[in-house]
Amino acid sequence: MRKQLLYEISKPVIAAVGVENVLRAIVESITKGTGAKGCSLLVLSPEGDKLYRRMSYGISKEYIDKGPVEIDETMREVLAGRAVAVKDALHDPRVQYPEAAEKEGIASMLSIPMRSYGGIRGVMRIYTSKRRDFSKDEIDFLDSIAELSGLVLEKEEERDRVEQEAEKARQELHRMSDEHEHFLYFIRMVAHDLKAPLAAVQSYIKVILRGSTGPVNEKQRTWMERSVKRIDGMLQLISDIVDLSKLEAGIIAPELETVSWKSVLESCVEVARGLTDPKGIELVVDIEPDLPEIFGSEVRLCQLINNLVSNSVRYTPSGGRIFLRAWQEEDRVIAYVEDEGCGIRPEILPKIFNDFFRGDPEAQEGTGLGLSICKRIVEMHQGQIWAESPAPGKSAGTRVTFVIPKGAICNLYYWGRYKEGKS
Repeated sequence: MRKQLLYEISKPVIAAVGVENVLRAIVESITKGTGAKGCSLLVLSPEGDKLYRRMSYGISKEYIDKGPVEIDETMREVLAGRAVAVKDALHDPRVQYPEAAEKEGIASMLSIPMRSYGGIRGVMRIYTSKRRDFSKDEIDFLDSIAELSGLVLEKEEERDRVEQEAEKARQELHRMSDEHEHFLYFIRMVAHDLKAPLAAVQSYIKVILRGSTGPVNEKQRTWMERSVKRIDGMLQLISDIVDLSKLEAGIIAPELETVSWKSVLESCVEVARGLTDPKGIELVVDIEPDLPEIFGSEVRLCQLINNLVSNSVRYTPSGGRIFLRAWQEEDRVIAYVEDEGCGIRPEILPKIFNDFFRGDPEAQEGTGLGLSICKRIVEMHQGQIWAESPAPGKSAGTRVTFVIPKGAICNLYYWGRYKEGKS
């Protein structure tokens, strides 16, 4: 009960004035309140074999600097939990530095254990300039103050431990961040180096397919067309990886500007028709006029919508419809792309925004990065994105909705990362 009460009293005091000020106030108040010469708080070494002065009042620097207090029989008695008084400090054999005590003008000493929840943290020692006997009531009261000191010291140790752990965590986070940056840079460089020769090989194959190097039979044409298609997929994967690494590294700041939703959506509708018309898919567009501007990346917002439309085209049969709708609601712009395709199985729906996730691992189309890139683009603009399948009010199809605040300023994380890289 007493320990809990002292602990609760100490918490707001420590929070208000700090450990150092609390300890300083304790030794000063005890010295003045008891009419003593001085008071010291001695803390136990980690090895438990010595006591070092943590805070003192009324004692000269020379006396403090005389050295640590060894754990002898007397100190063991105190550390076992009992107060020990030395009335004659100059002649009592229990005093380890009698000459220093005489020079300091110390006549008597009282040593009291500083208890805490974790055990005894050290010793509170009171020095008097005249020989003195301390009464039981005085010792009981001082024992309470010593216990308060022990709790304060324990609190300090906890704080130091937390700070050390936090510093280690910061260093580890910094190290991981550096490694992540290096990895993303490596990915971009490798992707760049892969893209050029693949594009060259694809170009050579197309030259052969055109017959520029001589006749091509049907079997050769079939295999070369398959090769071109596979290289297209690899080039798309490389482009997606480069985009993903740029978004992760936060190096899109040069793209940031005041963006018109009208401009973004008109551009996307044009691209969408180029994807839907050849496959006999109807594109239904419903875009509210006078949508607000935001500060963001027009390139990435177009990429977001184009990726969603491209996904819908992949899974919508000829004769089906794809809907592109956008409107303003209060302080945000809401848009969705909905298709009449086969839909997404419930067990995989929560995973579709994961990197490299493909609902059909055997499918040759798609890189598994399109939706994860969409998610990053939306989050970069402080928005949210989600998918529903079947589409609301229907028995099939999928609707992917994203919401971006009307006054969105592109996430400062990305802007900050860019500025750090430029400084």
